[in-house]
Amino acid sequence: MCRQAEKFRTLGARVVLVSFGPPPLAARWLRETAAPFSLWLDPERRAYRAYGVDRSLFRSWGPHTILTYTRLMMTGRRWRGIQGDSSQLGGDFIVDGRGLLRFAHRSHDPVDRPDVEYLIRRFSDLSRRG
Repeated sequence: MCRQAEKFRTLGARVVLVSFGPPPLAARWLRETAAPFSLWLDPERRAYRAYGVDRSLFRSWGPHTILTYTRLMMTGRRWRGIQGDSSQLGGDFIVDGRGLLRFAHRSHDPVDRPDVEYLIRRFSDLSRRG
């Protein structure tokens, strides 16, 4: 997603990352990834509940997730270890300027994320429709 940050800016999108992690871990993650986006901390997980994002230890550490992480490490990616509550799943959401939820993808497991190009197209389509 970081490589496509300029595409989001060109479309007028503001990407916000939400994490429940403590400030020191969040700051370290921002330094390590150099993510060019805003990071909001939600330690009480109000946004997670409001957007219906699940928690599941089984789905977080199922065979699909382990296989995907293993493949990534074999390509040279570094595993950062367990950061906080490993059962908390994530999601990708598009919220318009009026605060209306226009697109929701609640992850089934940690590696279930929509393709960034798909999100860009979806945002662009929704922006054209108004």
